[in-house]
Amino acid sequence: MRFTLRLSPDRDDDLLRWLAGMEGQPYGAKSQAVKEALRRGLGMNSPVAPAGAAVDLAEIRAVVEAAVEAALARLEGAVIARPAPDSADDEAERLLDALGDSLVL
Repeated sequence: MRFTLRLSPDRDDDLLRWLAGMEGQPYGAKSQAVKEALRRGLGMNSPVAPAGAAVDLAEIRAVVEAAVEAALARLEGAVIARPAPDSADDEAERLLDALGDSLVL
């Protein structure tokens, strides 16, 4: 099915900017983004995104920030700080410091 949509300057500037932001995307990315926006507007779950689908980084960031904020709110006051385990880099740094201390110049 083919669907044609006219957007008017001034009245649809927000949509025109949104679509212009997708310039340079792979073939079909705009169509996929419009379909996903329509489904979200209808309150429908969108199907699994196919490989190479357009990714809305701002939307992903907002979801992740909200999830982290909610998790931190649940854990407020329950977080216990523990020292990080020694890494190989820390051990190497200690050995180099000891070597430097033992050298006489």
